[in-house]
Amino acid sequence: MKKAVFTVIMLLAMVVFAFGAGFNIYEFGARSSAMGGATVARAWDASTIFFNPAGLAFLDGGQFYGGVTLIVPSAKFVGAAPIFDSRVHSAKDQVFPPPGIYLSYKLGSRFAAGVGFTTPFSLGLEWKDDFPGRGVSRDVDLKSFYIHAVGAYELLPNLSIGGGLDFVKSTVNLKRNVFLFNSPGSPGYEVGTAELDGTSDWKVGFSAALQYRADRFGFGVMYRHRINNEFNNGDATFQIFDNLSVPNVAAVASSILKNQKVSTAITYPNYVTLGVYLGLTEKLGLESDVNVFNWSVFDRVRLDFEDDKLDAVLNENYHDSFTARLGVHYNLTDQFTLLGGYIYDTTPQPIESVSPLLPDDTRHDFSVGFSYSAGLLKVDAGYMFVSIGDRSTVENGIGRSDVGFNGTYNSHAHLFFSSVGISF
Repeated sequence: MKKAVFTVIMLLAMVVFAFGAGFNIYEFGARSSAMGGATVARAWDASTIFFNPAGLAFLDGGQFYGGVTLIVPSAKFVGAAPIFDSRVHSAKDQVFPPPGIYLSYKLGSRFAAGVGFTTPFSLGLEWKDDFPGRGVSRDVDLKSFYIHAVGAYELLPNLSIGGGLDFVKSTVNLKRNVFLFNSPGSPGYEVGTAELDGTSDWKVGFSAALQYRADRFGFGVMYRHRINNEFNNGDATFQIFDNLSVPNVAAVASSILKNQKVSTAITYPNYVTLGVYLGLTEKLGLESDVNVFNWSVFDRVRLDFEDDKLDAVLNENYHDSFTARLGVHYNLTDQFTLLGGYIYDTTPQPIESVSPLLPDDTRHDFSVGFSYSAGLLKVDAGYMFVSIGDRSTVENGIGRSDVGFNGTYNSHAHLFFSSVGISF
């Protein structure tokens, strides 16, 4: 029974370890992304529905703005000696396409409203079949779906407030291989596979924002509330390999790997964004933003199994994190603008939680792009390189991984984004 508890709890624990800076996506508008996401103090298009809904009050007429970001991640792993050799293990090639779609309209001289669709906590990582950490994670696919319904009101000629509701639903699918009779230095017998599949209930959050806009100066602040996702009656399913050569192992696997229901709750953190915009010249503008994420709300997760004997509480101890953003634009002509950005993104993930699900670390991101407008049409596009670098779970010769899988990860990602805007 202890092995059954360990096996099932480890599967569910992977849901917990998945959440970190790497699953917090912020690239939901090509112009904003090309400027490093530094757009809380200035509304350039209807994507301000996500970044700062107060900015809607400064947009004219009707606005459609929509696009997609193609995220191409890369992850490698080298295990810690003496258990592993120096072989480099790579994740499979994948592409993730989170969208950002918005529609806004100015209602009278001071009020504006809009709706948007984003997926701010969505990503995945799949390792190759021979990956030695497949007993921790083989494949993860997490998706969140946010529907934003917001409004804005211009209190003064240069000052607006805004906010609205977030309607949120999430799905998660996790796969790993199952090893029994494992011990320190030995993975044990590989007996089958485990899969968890869950869909959260609909939840409602909110955002509140303020924006001040002058010709060459702007200030913005935006708050988005936490979402407590409840995954009720998820499915934990197991498949036992047919070719198990040790009869005792096969018998034990069949007796303890039972399909069952499981429920849990996972919180997406609340965060606040502050930003200042400066128009240095008629052509050159600069914005600096800071996001502060309250990841410390993510301290423990309760697991409720169909079999009450397997119920457990997992301690996570995440810490708060921040992201610093710098964006710049230069208007070459009235129609064509060059864009650039830099992001310093700290990780909330303690070393104990680093695992094959998401080898996260503090990041340095660099972005470039352009914006082209012609009449009522605009096209924005760009590229971002996300440098995560090396992160080891070994400190002073001691392995710190909570799942007992120690080594060094190296990760990066390429992001390609484009959006189209139409005024009406």
